[in-house]
Amino acid sequence: MSYSIILPTLNEAGHIVKLIEDIRIIFSEIQEEFEIIIVDDNSTDGTVSLVENIAKDYENIQFFLRKGLKKNLANSINLGIQKSKYENIIWMDADFQHPPDCFKSLHNYQNKYDLVFFSRFLKNSIRYFENEEFKKEINENQSIFFNKLCNFLLYKNITDYTSGFICIKRKVFKNYKLEGYYGEYFIDLIVYCKSNNYSIIELPFTEGARYSGTSKTYPEFSFKYLILLFRYLLCLIKNFIKKVSKFPVGEKMNKEK
Repeated sequence: MSYSIILPTLNEAGHIVKLIEDIRIIFSEIQEEFEIIIVDDNSTDGTVSLVENIAKDYENIQFFLRKGLKKNLANSINLGIQKSKYENIIWMDADFQHPPDCFKSLHNYQNKYDLVFFSRFLKNSIRYFENEEFKKEINENQSIFFNKLCNFLLYKNITDYTSGFICIKRKVFKNYKLEGYYGEYFIDLIVYCKSNNYSIIELPFTEGARYSGTSKTYPEFSFKYLILLFRYLLCLIKNFIKKVSKFPVGEKMNKEK
């Protein structure tokens, strides 16, 4: 098996080098071919120079800077997908909340499913704030409620509609690219894959605490945060309509011609 690991970054100077090194060690242990693609959304904390330096030392590390562009998580991942070369495409948060040790469990599922992603809300998953040492971030309650709403309105067998910790087959992107601004792109992706009969499995995992820095989500109940919530709700409504229409994405227009 071969893997392209995409790391979308924004101000990750406190931990990005350690994350890259940990990923390299894990893939060396499991003896799988891999590449790491870092796509930075114009960090201002020194992330860029750190990653540029480490990329010079390894042929299988690529770095791309989205300089002068609007910050956009979905577009950062799209660029990583475009530049990747392997069959299995992974992307994850770059702050250690998505532990790279989870890669070791992919072997049992990657040949059987088109999408394998890790869910925070499965019975056997453990959240970082269950450890008394760590305080729950301010946006967690909204995230939990929103995912329950998605589960109710969309698919009962999917629990984490904003996971962002995924391994997916390249063929999914033959006629599709991620759409959105922040984490809402993942809802679109799940509905697209469900509508087009791609096989999906969620896996439990132990969520890590943020290694350093702060959440990229806006402060609770700020104007920008309310706009972000509106984007998520709009995306949910759009995909609920797609689901109840009972047509695979793109098929309805073809039938009407």
